[in-house]
Amino acid sequence: MSDVLDEAAVGIIRDFILAHTGILFDDRHTHDLCRHITSACTDLKIPPETCVQQVNDSSFQVRFLEVLVKYITIGETYFFRDKNLFLYLRDSLLPDLIRSRRQEHKLYLRIWSAACSSGEEPYSLAILLRYLLVDVDDWDIYLLATDINQQMLNRAQEGIYSRWSFRDDPLIPVGSFFSPTPDNRMKIDDSVRTMVRFERMNLIHDTSFYHAVGPSSLDLILCRNVLMYFSAEQSGEVVGHLIRSLRTGGYLIVSPQEIGLVQGQFIRMLHHGSVFLHEKVDQNIPGATEKITHTLSGTRYDDESKPVTRVIEGDLFQKPDIHDIADFPGDIFPAEENNSDQSSAVTYLLEPEDEGFDRLISENRLEEAGKMISQSGYQSSPHWVRQMEILIRAYAGNGEYDKALGWSDRLIAADVLNPRPYLLKAAVLDEQGLYNDSLQSLRQSLYAFPDYLPAHLAIAGIYKKTGRPDLARHHYELAIHILDSKDEDIILEETEGIPARKMKDMIQMLLGG
Repeated sequence: MSDVLDEAAVGIIRDFILAHTGILFDDRHTHDLCRHITSACTDLKIPPETCVQQVNDSSFQVRFLEVLVKYITIGETYFFRDKNLFLYLRDSLLPDLIRSRRQEHKLYLRIWSAACSSGEEPYSLAILLRYLLVDVDDWDIYLLATDINQQMLNRAQEGIYSRWSFRDDPLIPVGSFFSPTPDNRMKIDDSVRTMVRFERMNLIHDTSFYHAVGPSSLDLILCRNVLMYFSAEQSGEVVGHLIRSLRTGGYLIVSPQEIGLVQGQFIRMLHHGSVFLHEKVDQNIPGATEKITHTLSGTRYDDESKPVTRVIEGDLFQKPDIHDIADFPGDIFPAEENNSDQSSAVTYLLEPEDEGFDRLISENRLEEAGKMISQSGYQSSPHWVRQMEILIRAYAGNGEYDKALGWSDRLIAADVLNPRPYLLKAAVLDEQGLYNDSLQSLRQSLYAFPDYLPAHLAIAGIYKKTGRPDLARHHYELAIHILDSKDEDIILEETEGIPARKMKDMIQMLLGG
């Protein structure tokens, strides 16, 4: 809690933020909220207690909210963020849409990037369209980008970016779309910049904006990494507005962590590997009110085909060797079975159907096991989580990484603020050598819980084996700092009974080496 704001005062500001932005700060993020309030009040040159006193004054609300939004919204993004998604847009979704429009002799596209932050996402889409359309100037392209943070929109409209915004490998040659500036930054070309229309919008309150966009008119809406911060009620309202803005056959794309938040009629969820989309279907078709899930290749989740039997092996599935604990994220997962001889922070309560599920896994009948999970009425219960984790490991053990990642995303969506599922996804990515993607998942784990020790150890392990010892050392030192706040004899979560004292000794040995 802040030194100048008591619990009641923080609660008032929390309710104000929730009512005006939909962003929900739970008790785990109270410290962050206090920091944001203090920063906003410093900008306004008033003491924090004055903010609380004036928060119901309508004239003050506008100024306070505008400044506060700068701190409570996440500005972390970069060009072509989520490579798998943009690969799918480049190779499948957009080419198919373009081909269809050419056949219809209707050369137009309608796309909306909601919560666009500093503009890298909509500009990535614009670059992709210029790459795909040799006759781009003949097309009527409506590419809307909105955000609640005016400061971020100003940066986006300026179109000048540091090298950090290009930290992932480009999917297409982008050199012709940017020019260097004297201060070693990159400025986007006007041919791309003018394709995007930036507007300030509050997804919760600016409902008239949805009508201005036009009902049933958009081909594609990207609204990623924003729904997870809303309350359940408000995220549902936003999703409803977004779906109404789509044409029949149009797609809503959210982040993998948010797929569980997209509910409603006249949509079906499709997936291609780790890419998930929600398609608006014709409400006049019988049965269209059901939520349908299938792969974009046409294979349903309940496909009866059987994978090739293979023994599950590798670090991801073995009990950890404490001498190697820093080298692989999977090493710090608990074993799948319950062992009453070992202390563990993770305890699973077995349900009757677990026996049938475990038999399917042992027989490598993974599709049937997945169907059992989907039909379970115990979502987010301990045994449901246990089954999800076992299935993910089994798919990874078979080398079916796309399916392992798909189920990882479903597990994340069930509780986006639980750090553990991100750790499991990171292990699947790590096993494929996708270290940057693995690090991204681990960072999401730390956003959910900044002091999550297994994530810090996993990040350090990746940096260590990819030749970045200084960064590895940084996360080992953070782990030591976390352990300093714990009782020496406490059994740590996800370390197979290792006490805090022993773990600290191990990390210090690594630092010494």
